[in-house]
Amino acid sequence: MGKFKDKTLLITGGTGSFGNAVLNRFLETDIKEIRVFSRDELKQDNMRHEYQAKYPNVFYKLKFYIGDVRDINSIRNAMYGVDYVYHAAALKQVPSCEFFPIEAVKTNVLGTENVLTAAIECGVKRVVCLSTDKAAYPVNAMGTSKAMMEKVIVAKSRTVDPEKTSIMCTRYGNVLASRGSVVPLFINQIKEGNPLTLTEPSMTRFVMTLEEAVDLVLFAFENGESGDIFVQKAPACTIEILAKAVKELFRA
Repeated sequence: MGKFKDKTLLITGGTGSFGNAVLNRFLETDIKEIRVFSRDELKQDNMRHEYQAKYPNVFYKLKFYIGDVRDINSIRNAMYGVDYVYHAAALKQVPSCEFFPIEAVKTNVLGTENVLTAAIECGVKRVVCLSTDKAAYPVNAMGTSKAMMEKVIVAKSRTVDPEKTSIMCTRYGNVLASRGSVVPLFINQIKEGNPLTLTEPSMTRFVMTLEEAVDLVLFAFENGESGDIFVQKAPACTIEILAKAVKELFRA
């Protein structure tokens, strides 16, 4: 973790699964400070209590900022003195974005623009943004908004000196067992004795673990040049096979 020694890292959308994984990976290293930026005060409060109990000796490194990526001023307040940014804040539920596509644009597209603008203004050295495989040939509002997000990232990288601020992007598959994903839903349905709900069994999913998701961001951070988009080769399966695999695990 040499590059993070005495550095300050900001994670937007930091109360999510990715933010928690980063904290578990980084908090006990020689990093100076980790800032969690999100709009949900309850999740922040729960996180505060959890990590105070879990890491009492290094909890002082963790700081919480209430705000929304849609509001550039709240981002600026959290960005001051930051060295690196992991931009994970997003609307990423396909149905939510389909019903409210303008909200997806506000968060995923305009919110990303705000984060990058504030990062450049504050002299942040490196920004890694999190995208999705649904941005490739998108067929829904969530994927379309993420595809536009990637365009914003690449365009923004051309407007700034990479020696001052480098901007990279990672494109994820489906992160297994992350909050809001289908695996926890399947597990709950199995525990309750209910049938598993599949919209279309033949749908393909590219899967990765939460640890692999963090590894991909770290790889982009360490090896990327401004404007790069990183896509990890990931195993694929249909949603039907995934459901059967989860059932097999719980049957054992």
